Amino acid sequence: MMNGQDPDFRLLRCFAALMDERSVSRAALRLELSQPAVSHALARLRRLFDDPLLLKGRGGMTPTARALELESEVRALLAAAERLRARPAEFAPATAQQRFVVMSPEFVEYLLAPRLVSHLETHAPGIDIAFRTSDPEHATGWFESGEIDLRLGWLPDPPPSLRMKLLFRDPLVCIARRGHPRLKGRIGTAQYMEATHVRVEQPRTRVSTGAIDAAVAALGGRLRIALQVQNAFALAHAVAQSDLLSTVPQRLARAMAAHHPLQILPLPVDVPDVRIAMYWHERAHKQPAQRWFRQLLAETARGL
Repeated sequence: MMNGQDPDFRLLRCFAALMDERSVSRAALRLELSQPAVSHALARLRRLFDDPLLLKGRGGMTPTARALELESEVRALLAAAERLRARPAEFAPATAQQRFVVMSPEFVEYLLAPRLVSHLETHAPGIDIAFRTSDPEHATGWFESGEIDLRLGWLPDPPPSLRMKLLFRDPLVCIARRGHPRLKGRIGTAQYMEATHVRVEQPRTRVSTGAIDAAVAALGGRLRIALQVQNAFALAHAVAQSDLLSTVPQRLARAMAAHHPLQILPLPVDVPDVRIAMYWHERAHKQPAQRWFRQLLAETARGL
């Protein structure tokens, strides 16, 4: 029986060396300790397990039945301790097979996805990315269960379990079709407030649309949302084919204007820039694969 004390791993390493070497002097050389130190450790082990453990015999020390019984369990404990102490394996993106799930506003996905795929095809062909529509109600639980790896957007009051890094800021601008009968490169406040607008449905755009509505309300007005669509593709097409206006982040406006006949106008009301950050759970902060992916996202965002 043990005497109620807990062994430390230095003692257990001494035990394993003694079982291998069957000699105090050889175990001391192996452990780079003095012979008296190993003799003292053996005495402590004997008291701890209430058993002689190793007895002097011809040609070396002979383990007792108790020592033989303990040996496999001690070695398993030492191996487990080494695994716990070991540094995480380096992440090798060129050969890794992994999938990252990212919750993101649609326009951020629109901007980032092509650039990420271009990089991955060349440098990390085994990495897959799944973008998921923003779902504030379930995001915290999905983080905790590992169902999502990152969340992109802006959280005014993020939970303490999340870490964050700002990726970029983007001013809001107004877009209208080229050849709009009343707009040529600029728009006044009154024109903006009197026009009919198209928006992507909430909650995907709640932060930016809330800021716009607040600014317009401060001027005593209210925008007429004549059309609400489900995604940015429909929004760009609707603006290009009508006299509707829309208010979108500048980077998205430039991307839309590359494919549709649109003009980009400075917004005539004062609203804060859109801020986009990435958030990740504390439990994944030091994981090599996650750290690599966060760095890739940050570098990709810097290039927008």
